Amino acid sequence: MEKILQTTNLKDKKYKMVVIDLDGTLLDDKKQVSKRNAEVINKIHRQKGVLFVIATGRNINDISQVTETIGEAINQYVIASNGAIIKDNVKDEYVLKKYLTKTEVIETIDAYRQKNLRGLVHTYEGQLTEENAKVEIGTKVRLVKDLKTYFLENDILTTSMVTLHGEEKNLREMKEKIEVEFSDLDTTDICDIAVHKGQDIYQSKYIDIMKKNSTKANAIKILSDYLHINKEEIMVIGDGANDIPMFEVAGYKVAMGNANENLKKKADYITNNNNEDGVAKALEEIFYKGEKKV
Repeated sequence: MEKILQTTNLKDKKYKMVVIDLDGTLLDDKKQVSKRNAEVINKIHRQKGVLFVIATGRNINDISQVTETIGEAINQYVIASNGAIIKDNVKDEYVLKKYLTKTEVIETIDAYRQKNLRGLVHTYEGQLTEENAKVEIGTKVRLVKDLKTYFLENDILTTSMVTLHGEEKNLREMKEKIEVEFSDLDTTDICDIAVHKGQDIYQSKYIDIMKKNSTKANAIKILSDYLHINKEEIMVIGDGANDIPMFEVAGYKVAMGNANENLKKKADYITNNNNEDGVAKALEEIFYKGEKKV
């Protein structure tokens, strides 16, 4: 079924903030920002004064390539670790920091090992995983012999998130275990990420574990209050299951062509996929054109 962009509803609205997911949305499957996406974001920021904000499951130190490619237009405020971290780069200070305790990290490691899952721990100092974990995540990963031993022997107080990869059944069981046994933790729904293996690209399933209420939706609420921006003035663009909550706190919702089907059902507009400049297409349609079929 076609979705129609109803510009009659948009003409009288001024969107002040556009919140954009990274993997599968702003980034293509090669984990790069296309030239067109960067150009359109910069043009709208320059001409219309719109604030662009990254909202990602990635660690805050793992987005430099994106901010360097696009520049200041998207680097003033950042939501990272699925909402556990909000940083104001204008003032160089954190609006929100929610870290897992050392005990929570160690107990999570014990739990996911029982489910035959592979773990990646996100800290301010970088990402950590075990030498034999074969975690399907790209760059800036430090290998340690044993994660539990590492956390027992070191005081790491900046763990924002744990990412778990593995079979969907095991991820589902782990998600249920967290919900029942860890009252101060939350998990995302099961998500997919494009992974490179040589010349091939395949999909890997994963979940993220964070402190309670560390969601992109909650982070958007906090940031919008901080900046005095109303819900109706916020647009969001995403693709994954972990983007569903942020669709509930925005005035206008855009889903990528490659998006999770449940996300598409909640969208006001469905654009091209992430390998076809979907972000740029949606932004140009919404900010510069009239009624358009997609």
